[in-house]
Amino acid sequence: MNGALPTTTSQITTDWLTAVLQESGTIPASVSVATATVDPQAGGIGFMGEVGKLTLTYDGDAGAAPTSMIAKFATQSPEVAALMHPTRVFEREHRFYERIAATSPVRTPEVYHVTCDVADTAADEQYLLLLEDLGGLTLGDQLAGVSPEQAEAALVGLAKHHARFWNGAGLEDAPFIPVINGPLNKAGQGIYEASLPGFTAVFGDVLRPEMVPIAEAYGNNHPKMLDRFAAMPHTLVHFDYRADNLFFEGGAGEPTGDVVVIDWQSISVGGGAADVGYFMGQNLSTADRREHEDRLLHRYHDTLVDNGVTDYPFEQFFDDYRLAVVYGWVIPVFAVGSLDSSSERAVALWTAVIERVQDAIFDHGAQEFIER
Repeated sequence: MNGALPTTTSQITTDWLTAVLQESGTIPASVSVATATVDPQAGGIGFMGEVGKLTLTYDGDAGAAPTSMIAKFATQSPEVAALMHPTRVFEREHRFYERIAATSPVRTPEVYHVTCDVADTAADEQYLLLLEDLGGLTLGDQLAGVSPEQAEAALVGLAKHHARFWNGAGLEDAPFIPVINGPLNKAGQGIYEASLPGFTAVFGDVLRPEMVPIAEAYGNNHPKMLDRFAAMPHTLVHFDYRADNLFFEGGAGEPTGDVVVIDWQSISVGGGAADVGYFMGQNLSTADRREHEDRLLHRYHDTLVDNGVTDYPFEQFFDDYRLAVVYGWVIPVFAVGSLDSSSERAVALWTAVIERVQDAIFDHGAQEFIER
């Protein structure tokens, strides 16, 4: 390896890129990176780290080597790194790309480099990804909501992925993936209860009167719902399957091809319905969900069956889906902790999500899963 690991896009050098791209086979040994222009604001710097775009030229015949790629860095804040260290979110995503992505039938970004140096303390860990630039595809928009065609593509890809890892197949040597009802996820009860007063202060006027007691009782029910997900047939759950983490082939008004899925930091082992309920309840407009929900849920389930799943009748899946719809209530409440209330889009997004998930909960009587 040539030089120390970069910790931000500004530290990336052509020598370092040449070394890692040759090592991964992205470019042949006879080719070097001539120039690397970095755009650190392409993905932005957030709570979890930095995402930047690199534009490359080469010396030598690079063939089909990429002329752009995405660099994804873990946070360089010691405080945030220490906070996130027990969750193992960086290890989960980097190990996924390193060991599992190529075995999943759902399309993920091509991987050009992975650094995943795990340590006992956050200060001693190192993480970095170089991934395919998906800028030529259409990024999903959770605020606008995905179209029914995009939703179908997303669910077909998700079902193929879930079927591949059904009952834990292919995850035998993946100890870095926690079970869905483990302590990392069950810690969400405390986060929820701490977030609820601030959430109510900001979004109280969006709550239906009948939702108020459900929201108040939700925290105590959170661990039990995770236990129910753990009792379902196991698969590899994305656990953040939403429009802003999905890219689609074809632009607006064009046919939708395969879905491409990013952001695998929350992966867990548990019931795949968790992904379906979260996606359907919060990423389609209520009108589109009501009109297309039955067809889309059958499309997901039929795809499971077509890909070898035989122990999961639709009726069982649908009941699990109803649980997942109400479980999804945790997401907007969690989000208020990092909400930029000066961002009109952020406020509009979470207002839409809150309205959609309430509609889905009461459309399906899913409030029955919340003991009061």
